[in-house]
Amino acid sequence: MDSPRFLRIILCGIALLCASVGLDAQSAKYIDALKYYQQNDYREALGLFREEVRENPGNDAACYYIAMICTADKTREAEAIEWFKRAVELAPDNFWYRYSLATFYIHSGRQELGMPMLEQLIADFPKKSDLYFDLINVYLSENDAEKALATLDKIDAIKGKNEATALTRTELLLKSEKADPDSVYTALAAYYEDCRSPRLAAVLGDYYAGTYRDTLALRYYDEALELNPDFTPAWLGKAGVYQVLRQYDNFFNSFSHVLRDPYVQPQAKVGQLEQMMANPQFVHTFATEFDQMMLDVHAAHPDDSTVNTMLGGYYYRTGRPHLAIEVMRQNMEQHPESADDALSYLILLYYQEAWPHLAEEATVAIQRFPGNHDMLQMRAIANGQQKNYDAALEDYETIVRLNPKDTTVAKVTYSSIGDIYHLKGDVKKAFKYYEKALKIDPDYNPVLNNYAYYLSLEGKNLKRAKEMSRKTITTEPDNPTYLDTYAWILHLLGEDIEAKAIFKHAMLYGGKESRTILEHYAKVLETLGEKDLANIYYQQAASMQEDN
Repeated sequence: MDSPRFLRIILCGIALLCASVGLDAQSAKYIDALKYYQQNDYREALGLFREEVRENPGNDAACYYIAMICTADKTREAEAIEWFKRAVELAPDNFWYRYSLATFYIHSGRQELGMPMLEQLIADFPKKSDLYFDLINVYLSENDAEKALATLDKIDAIKGKNEATALTRTELLLKSEKADPDSVYTALAAYYEDCRSPRLAAVLGDYYAGTYRDTLALRYYDEALELNPDFTPAWLGKAGVYQVLRQYDNFFNSFSHVLRDPYVQPQAKVGQLEQMMANPQFVHTFATEFDQMMLDVHAAHPDDSTVNTMLGGYYYRTGRPHLAIEVMRQNMEQHPESADDALSYLILLYYQEAWPHLAEEATVAIQRFPGNHDMLQMRAIANGQQKNYDAALEDYETIVRLNPKDTTVAKVTYSSIGDIYHLKGDVKKAFKYYEKALKIDPDYNPVLNNYAYYLSLEGKNLKRAKEMSRKTITTEPDNPTYLDTYAWILHLLGEDIEAKAIFKHAMLYGGKESRTILEHYAKVLETLGEKDLANIYYQQAASMQEDN
């Protein structure tokens, strides 16, 4: 039997060890039943409690526990209520029996029965402030804000003004259809003068910051920090105000307190930092401050994978790949069970084109995570770049074998196998695998482009090559690689005027960064008789390294 869903009342069971029937006076059967109950063996406990009640009908505690066990089963709610009522009848002065029945009524949707019981309990036990909060929740479920507010006043009268009632009252007032937020927070500010707490001050600061009253917001944030210098919400609020005011020295100083707080969720910090890093110019302008923020958040969460991944990415984007690689390596070692962390490290090595290192580390990762096709792909790429073509082919074929029904994996892998065979000089097998990929997806651009380009190098099937290439620039009209392939095929077909127009478009979208594209464009210009301009592009191409 599952544990009771009526979780809050479980605590009552502990209290009942000191209930009206003394433990020493209980039978051995009851004691055994109680032990099973505490061990969460509710089926065995229920049977023994029932036997106990048959033998001792006046055992109110046994009735209570039977009710508790029945609350675990929604189909037995009526039975639970009957046993709770029986316990109350046997011990009408027992607070916990009455409270358990009242709250069970409420949790099972019978507020009209539970509410009067709670009100009577408050009348009988006026100093038990938790009862008032229970009653407030019932009033709120009935949309009776007026009674809920009146109950808060009673709590204040009993316990004095306190933070919990202040925040609850503010929330209730704001939900009113006629609520005037300024009036509500003015009332909270007056309440705060008699009940000063860092949280109330920060709540007021947040409101005034949100309504662009920065001076007033900063005043309350500072008061919160006077009460508690380590109150992070106030530091976060101050940072937000200073960021809006573009007072960046104050912003970084305030935000550092947030980053250094180990109790703030690291994912929240990473989210804010990544939002800030979305502006590269901002990162460049405040490079020193960003470095310090990264150190602060890492010091607070040295083992957190999200933080380490962000830190590695930050170092890579700011031109320190050696630090990025070291951070990601340590992160992988800290989380040996995480395939994602291992793969992130491999991807970083891939971007660094550290092919021997990537092949070595991928092999280690594959041993830890056998059958991970992303890691196999990383090793295959590394081997291909090192011209270890047979090893690359073996990994690609393993990927297909491990994913027999995944057509996406198949088409991508067939494309890569085709590329490897072309590098090996086996054009026939290369084209065979391109055809296999296109059979799965006739519009797969990477294969259409490579297939078309290699056909152009062979000088064969140029019309088919043109049609395949046209598909790629139709769906990706600004891809310089695809534009180059299409324009070059046009040149081979003698359509140089059209080719020139396509190359000019490619120049606008990164074509000037490719030696191959520049050479192709120069050749078209030369064919059209524009030799001076062609020479300029030939010279630019000659100054660049070969394309990878």
